[in-house]
Amino acid sequence: MPGIQETQLYCLADRTYFETPARLPDEESRYRLDTDPPPAGWRREAVGLWTSLVPGHTEPAEQGWKIHVSTVPDEAEATLRDTARICLRHGVPFKFLRSEKALLLMADKHMNRSGAGKFIAVYPPDETVFLALADELSRALAGRRGPYVLSDLRIGDAPVYTRYGAFVPRWCADAEGRRVLALRDPSGQLVPDERGVVFRVPDWVDVPEALRPHLAARAAARDDTFPYTVTEALQFSNAGGIYLAVDRETGRRVVLREARPHCGLDGVGDDAVTRLHREHRALTALAGLDCVPEVYGVRTVWEHHFLIEEHIEGNTLLEEIVARFALVRGAGPADDLAPYVAWTDSVVGELSRALEAIHARGLRFGDLHPSNIIVRPDGRVALVDFEYATALDDDVTPLAGAQGLQAPPGTPGADADAYALWATWLNMLMPVMEMAGLERAKALTLESWARRRYGLPAGAGPRRPGLLLGLDASRRREAEVAALFEGPDVDWAGIRTGLLAGIHAGATPGRPDRLFPGGPDLFATGGTDLANGAAGVLYALHRTGAPVPGEWTDWLESAAFRRDPAGSGGLFDGLPGTALVLSRLGRADRGRELWDRAVSAAPPTASADLFTGRAGIALAAVRMARAGGTAPDTGLIDTALRTARDLDRLVRGEPVDGVCPPESAGLLRGLSGAALLFLELHTLTGEAWLAEAARTALEREAGHIVAMPDGTLQVKDGRRHLLYLGQGSSGVALVAQRYVARHEDAALSALIPGVARGCAMEFVREPGLFTGRAGLAAAVGQLDPGTRTGPAVLASVRNLTWHLVADEDRLLVPGATLRRFSADLGTGAAGLLLALHFLSGGRDTGDGEAAGETLPGLLDLLTLG
Repeated sequence: MPGIQETQLYCLADRTYFETPARLPDEESRYRLDTDPPPAGWRREAVGLWTSLVPGHTEPAEQGWKIHVSTVPDEAEATLRDTARICLRHGVPFKFLRSEKALLLMADKHMNRSGAGKFIAVYPPDETVFLALADELSRALAGRRGPYVLSDLRIGDAPVYTRYGAFVPRWCADAEGRRVLALRDPSGQLVPDERGVVFRVPDWVDVPEALRPHLAARAAARDDTFPYTVTEALQFSNAGGIYLAVDRETGRRVVLREARPHCGLDGVGDDAVTRLHREHRALTALAGLDCVPEVYGVRTVWEHHFLIEEHIEGNTLLEEIVARFALVRGAGPADDLAPYVAWTDSVVGELSRALEAIHARGLRFGDLHPSNIIVRPDGRVALVDFEYATALDDDVTPLAGAQGLQAPPGTPGADADAYALWATWLNMLMPVMEMAGLERAKALTLESWARRRYGLPAGAGPRRPGLLLGLDASRRREAEVAALFEGPDVDWAGIRTGLLAGIHAGATPGRPDRLFPGGPDLFATGGTDLANGAAGVLYALHRTGAPVPGEWTDWLESAAFRRDPAGSGGLFDGLPGTALVLSRLGRADRGRELWDRAVSAAPPTASADLFTGRAGIALAAVRMARAGGTAPDTGLIDTALRTARDLDRLVRGEPVDGVCPPESAGLLRGLSGAALLFLELHTLTGEAWLAEAARTALEREAGHIVAMPDGTLQVKDGRRHLLYLGQGSSGVALVAQRYVARHEDAALSALIPGVARGCAMEFVREPGLFTGRAGLAAAVGQLDPGTRTGPAVLASVRNLTWHLVADEDRLLVPGATLRRFSADLGTGAAGLLLALHFLSGGRDTGDGEAAGETLPGLLDLLTLG
């Protein structure tokens, strides 16, 4: 799953679904070079938010010294015109952000800083042309403004930068087995093209002599008199970093808040430097209040501005919520939750007093959320990040804040802070307030649930904002969702109908890049894969007995054959899984053709897991060998056995060339996938070593599992403890259950009850199959079949009301991070459809409880068995 900055990129073009940035509605701000006919002899190409102009008679070189030009919005058109004129005269291909809206969004503070400032990229064919272009562009654009491109070397005083890198996309595996963009070294081998925030040159590349003065200028610009030593980086963004430092003269610990010129633009176009000086003014005006850090001044180092302020001891409120949150620790009745409620009340009281003190000095805070609140060791609070703190009557500076915690745009200052205070209180009780950013009335659903669960009296908590009144239509939709889950049993058929309607409504068979809305990763896989793409949705429809329109299967087949087989991926993220789904949908010949195409073209993956790695591809081979109802394909079985032997060596700690063992545990992301492969092959072949290999793999997985204070068993992954199907103990337990059904093993048997107990936990942040409530509830139903429709599982299913949103006759499911809705298998509606079908025993189809007797086990449903 992409990080938060990459995920943000897929939230730009659509308010409902994750969407490719290429579909950003920006027609009104397109640059003329994007809309005018291309120059004679040149062709225009579009990729995402970028438009390329390429001479018709040539193709770009594979790699070399590329040039980046940055800009600010009010100079962009002129900078593009002047750069294009030079590139066209030299016949050199280049690309540019296609519109002012695209430029503003890519400069947003939440975007990835490694790409910050890049407006135009130029691809000279050789070093001679590069040096000529660099010189001419730096002279033509002298005096223009633009962000510093951190990964590059600046040429002169113009916003012209360079680095050595790839011009065309090629891929290789990095040291951790991840697929990354590549360069070709002198031996012809593909190696990672490192794209960080520091100017680097590959070992085999000599820096041209003409660039050495610019390297020297870069080194000379460093201010060695800066009196602070950075000890820790606390945060990075497109706007700059936040650092913990020590004053070398006094020994005092301070916080340095960095602002980079022309970077981190917000909704009104203010850059990070503008906001830093606004924060300095606010902190100066608030001096003396113990709820704000003391400010020590502002200093400019090179081109970067630093606000120096007091370091306040303590944790962020977000960290405190994670450490204290009661509902993930097996809490019983409301009395058990009283200490947590008392703590939330004390924090809210402190916050109320802090906001009153700030308002009394004529300012609003404007950015209240748990990451901007420090809880001191003695319980007092302090607010940090005053970039949006302005006069109470300021109606120009936008509000900031986290998704779901922001007041509606245009809310007056004191009211905006009051709304954020109420939402922060509710977020402490129910840390899923991102849902209120998708459906504002969802906050009322969460508040109602929280008041019941925590036993809160009517007057508890801050006053509910009047802004939540007048949401009649939204509240009716919330009541429709609740009605599906009320009564002695849930309305399985009604939920199924709503999920299917949502899937159908989101289908776009006329688009080439995706058939259904899914997680952001679907755009990297051509929209076809099992986890996030069309294959997973069609598989879930088929497996639950829902009709699969032939038009949709046609789309999947066509899109899969358009995909580059050299980057085919694995069972859940690539063509092997898609081929298997096509075979299941009655297109065995085309499925086998796609399979052969993928496995013959793709290089061996360095991953060993079930999701993208060798275990998954080998398991898909076993499934493919038995597809179509004919005798098993022994060639595919032999291929899977060879992979199994390699994985067995890996499991036993022996090195296997080109394969990295998983760092965590779980069905999709650990060695449980290898254990499942061993068990499947053992069933087929009867070879005893496979059963022993499965036990060894599961023992290694069990080594990642720890007992929690509440008696549940969870995978420890750094500071996190995980129960999920994809990565976590429930996936391990499912495979262990299959093993002990055929082979006696007391230690593995003992895992199952503790894992099952944890999977019935009350609070789960996301609703999906791989990392959410649907998968955990289904796991309980498999690990302890007697509870499949029992009180604990039904209680968990009922809590899907936190997440499901009604839209006419449709139910929409928020995907990973809860920022947009998804129909996919891994995080969205298709995953819920599959899990709830399993839990209902087929009753959601109207076939009666007897249908449950013929349903496959959950492990087979998850892995296309």
